Amino acid sequence: MKNTDFQYLKKKINFKLFNYQELVEIVLKVLSALFLIAATSAIIYEHGFYTTPFSERIVTRIVTSAFLFYIFKFLIHWLYSPRKKLFLKENIMEFVIIIVFILSYFVSLYLYATYEGNRLPILIHHITSYFHVYYFCIVFVEIAKVSSIFKKVSLSPPLLMMLSFLSLIIIGSTLLRLPKMTTHFIPFIDTTFTAISASCITGLTSINIAENFTQTGQIVIMVLVQLGGMSILSFATFFITFLSHSYAGLRYQYLMKEMLETKKISETSFILRQIFFTTFVIEGAGAILLYLYWQTTGLFSSDGQALFYSIFHAISAFNNAGFSLWSDNMMAPEIYFSYFPLTIIMILVFVGGIGFMVLRDFFDPAIIKDRKKKRWRKLTIGTQIVLITTFSIIIIGTIIFCALEYNHALADKDSFFDKLFTSCFQVVVTRSAGFNITHVGSLLTPTTLLIILIMFIGSSPGSTGGGIKTTTFFVIIKSIIATIRGKNKIEFNRKTIPFQIVDKSFSIVVMSLVFIFLSSFLLSIFEPKTSFLDILFESVSSFTTSGLSTGCSSVFSDVGKVILGVNMFIGRIGTLTFAYALSKRIKETRHEYPETYFMVG
Repeated sequence: MKNTDFQYLKKKINFKLFNYQELVEIVLKVLSALFLIAATSAIIYEHGFYTTPFSERIVTRIVTSAFLFYIFKFLIHWLYSPRKKLFLKENIMEFVIIIVFILSYFVSLYLYATYEGNRLPILIHHITSYFHVYYFCIVFVEIAKVSSIFKKVSLSPPLLMMLSFLSLIIIGSTLLRLPKMTTHFIPFIDTTFTAISASCITGLTSINIAENFTQTGQIVIMVLVQLGGMSILSFATFFITFLSHSYAGLRYQYLMKEMLETKKISETSFILRQIFFTTFVIEGAGAILLYLYWQTTGLFSSDGQALFYSIFHAISAFNNAGFSLWSDNMMAPEIYFSYFPLTIIMILVFVGGIGFMVLRDFFDPAIIKDRKKKRWRKLTIGTQIVLITTFSIIIIGTIIFCALEYNHALADKDSFFDKLFTSCFQVVVTRSAGFNITHVGSLLTPTTLLIILIMFIGSSPGSTGGGIKTTTFFVIIKSIIATIRGKNKIEFNRKTIPFQIVDKSFSIVVMSLVFIFLSSFLLSIFEPKTSFLDILFESVSSFTTSGLSTGCSSVFSDVGKVILGVNMFIGRIGTLTFAYALSKRIKETRHEYPETYFMVG
């Protein structure tokens, strides 16, 4: 066949394809939705319900068929694309997933033919699990492609943030209700409470997750913690932005621009990449260090179990969640006197609590390079405030805790170093993570009040922790000092802190105190047998998403658990975000009324 004949045939085929393109697109969209529902339902059925060999084969066939369809769909879109190289470049992630899946499929066929006997069912189980992971990667890609439907929905960033967490809680609560997620029947209120606590990275539980949830259920909790810690909206923005070139991608970047308070949309995309990269690098490093230590201790029945514990606790610590797979949290005999894993966990909690912007200011290569060129350029004001406040709280808190509990809660520690380490660990994790290596319910009243104050201050803005935030506390203190000294301006490091930040800080503190008062007031009505100090502790712990507990939350009534659940939800999204989501913003007018003065204080 001559080259001209080939070109003619190619043009004829392209012309035929173009005539049917609209019909093909409609058919592919319908089939894509059907396969998406069928395969997702099949995977949830397999992992959430008790199955038979026959039903497992059906699930495998459905998932495999769905994957083959998405490969076919990708090829069709590539065929219709006028610039095929550009199409592959723009859809590189989907292309890589498909290639990896095809290679894995052939490897699985080889392994299936090679291994026999008892190892074959285990092998098939692992291969199926890998295919499920690949499938969900494709699902993310497909969701990103249809993200243009969001342009029809006009929601404010605060409302979208609130709805995203609410959706995560509903999905998590539904999954935790499935039979294979729990070791026995668990009431609806307890699974929902656990889903709220995990999604809001609190760690406060009404039941023991180590005893009441299977490994599958614990994996769901771990995923909820990861999504909640980084914000489900950040995940949505990341996938929609980098897997789709649609209007929704730009819209979500604009929403994240407001939340991250960046100057440019392009900067938002760059920061999102850094957040994801930083998170997984730190969590990965923490998990590897924990695994290398735990696999040598003989605590676990297999390396796989040691790896799962390592990943779970690394994610829980970095996201300041405080969930543990040991029944007694960090007081379990397996880890109680192990300084190495406790130190790793404490570092992860600290790093996760100082905020992504502080980490970026320290470790971003471009910023470091710029700082070397410009010797006058220092750490940003925000980073300086975070570090000063954080280290002040940790150092002062550790000294006071150690002094108060030296002959009480720390009496069983043999040496001064043990007492000091325990005090430091407890103060660091108190700021927003629910780990504990002391019996919180047995602490002295002054120590309990100290912990309440530390929990109320919490972690830093832009972090995985809660509380009013260290910068808010710093501004309040500076404002009080300025008022006492009779100064009209609040200054720090030769910079003036604008009134808008001061006003916002006072609003956050006052609204937080109002919510804590309301929850404590309601709990004192519905939990009359519980002491007020314990009620106040649980209210602050849930609102600040700290997760520490005196132990009374597990015996609260259903109404009490609902109150704590609402507290965790509002505390996670933030009081101002909650208020903005439920109110209509008013544009400020240019005219200004005359000032008035009256007595206060």
